[in-house]
Amino acid sequence: MFTTLANYIQKRIKVSQEELEEVFKHCSLKEVNKGDYFLRVGEQCRFIGFLNSGLIMTTLIDNDGKELACNFMYEGCFFTYVEGLAANIPSHKNLIALENCEAIILNKEHLANVLRSNQKFETLFNKILTEDLGYMLLAEQKNKTLSLDERYLSFGTQCPQAFQRIPLKYIASYLGIAPPSLSRLRKKLATK
Repeated sequence: MFTTLANYIQKRIKVSQEELEEVFKHCSLKEVNKGDYFLRVGEQCRFIGFLNSGLIMTTLIDNDGKELACNFMYEGCFFTYVEGLAANIPSHKNLIALENCEAIILNKEHLANVLRSNQKFETLFNKILTEDLGYMLLAEQKNKTLSLDERYLSFGTQCPQAFQRIPLKYIASYLGIAPPSLSRLRKKLATK
């Protein structure tokens, strides 16, 4: 159950098996079915998750009430509502399972104890937040500087293990275009 997470952690920090097991005592396994929510808009996020298997989509609701895809997480990724970790504010995002998912969950109440008990995990937490921030800034930069063709191709190489599994309507939403426009784009790129 913890093998993938242990490998992820050990690639980023030097930590013993005993230290890992101490942290894993605070974690639980959560299975979420395709179409169900890990988190809904308006709920308080009280966890950090690590996706063992499956695919999650983060969505926002625009002013017209339309749901927009803004991010995807796949196996081997951490996920949470970062904005709500420090401040107890309700989520403005949904976290939706696009496939049946298995995740390891650390409740927010245990996070402070884990970080306080071992400096290595605070270092890891900071690395994860830094990686996530870097990813968000790069995605924003790409959205402003790359053409639609380039953004589509970049998205495909950014998460190749999940790209083929994401329904096209969500890829279109992520790119900010209508599904028929995505179909035309894919046909155009296929003929190049």
